[in-house]
Amino acid sequence: MRRAISSLIVRAVDLLSDILRDLRLESTVLSVFELHAPWGLRKQRLEGGAPFHVVIEGRCVLRMEHKKPIELAAGDLVVLPHGDAHTLSSSASAPVTPFRSVLLQNGVVETWAPGKRAGRPAAIRFGSARGEVVRVMSGVFAFQDRRRNPVLEVLPPLIRVAGEHGRGPSWLENAIRLLIDEAFSEAPGAVTIAERVADILFVQAVRAYIASERDAPSSGWLRGLLDPSIGRALSLVHARAAEPWTVERLARAVGLSRTVFAQRFRRLVGETVMAYVTHRRMHLAAGLLCTSNDGLARIAEQVGYETEVTFSKAFRVWAGEPPGRYRRRMREAAR
Repeated sequence: MRRAISSLIVRAVDLLSDILRDLRLESTVLSVFELHAPWGLRKQRLEGGAPFHVVIEGRCVLRMEHKKPIELAAGDLVVLPHGDAHTLSSSASAPVTPFRSVLLQNGVVETWAPGKRAGRPAAIRFGSARGEVVRVMSGVFAFQDRRRNPVLEVLPPLIRVAGEHGRGPSWLENAIRLLIDEAFSEAPGAVTIAERVADILFVQAVRAYIASERDAPSSGWLRGLLDPSIGRALSLVHARAAEPWTVERLARAVGLSRTVFAQRFRRLVGETVMAYVTHRRMHLAAGLLCTSNDGLARIAEQVGYETEVTFSKAFRVWAGEPPGRYRRRMREAAR
């Protein structure tokens, strides 16, 4: 039984890697805080990005609306996939200052915005000169296009990767060490290296979430992935999206009747089989529009459409705009 669960998690991680490529993740380390109690930072809801915090030293409290406070310690990583407003503080009773105000007090005028790449992170001191010290690294995971990505849809408001005895998992400790070294290095390419290391934090956080049975969602892409038959079907769609899939053909491939397969797929994944196939093809097409110079007819062929017209119609329904306009908009945003 344990081996079967392990193999499902491995498959989930493999498929996760495939889907994460569709996100076109761009991570930014914004600041490293040295905070002296009492202190509190309030961060407003963030559109287009997922804030993250790594506690490097000390303890603090994270609060979100309608949620119980979470005590964080050195070695903990927290990610807020949907950009929810939240507060970090030395204690529940500590005075709270807007995050933006603290940045301005430290001479940081420019802040992160979707499509905007930051330079070197800011080193920020805040709070009483004699209070207990907490060091926190903060940043943002940004996605060029969040539109209906199955990973983002099923992630909870908060993912926490907890350390033990003041230390995080070895991969997190190594990543933090490299992040700090590169983020403040004067060497050529250091900021880019720091951003790519930060990408790893997001992937690892999602992997940790997948491996946590107690946090598994009751429905959605991830629940379907952890079902042996539906997970196999999802893998087939992702590996061979251009094939002329039908409900019957996929059902036969995973050893289920058409009716049982269709019902189980919708119950677990939350949408019909062919709706999911279409979404997968559109994600692939969106990636090709952003990263290749192929014409629309060629892209249509690569994602399973016989004509440019049928592809363009399907893409417009999915994206809310024609593929050509989408390509121009995404490339302009990436400049």
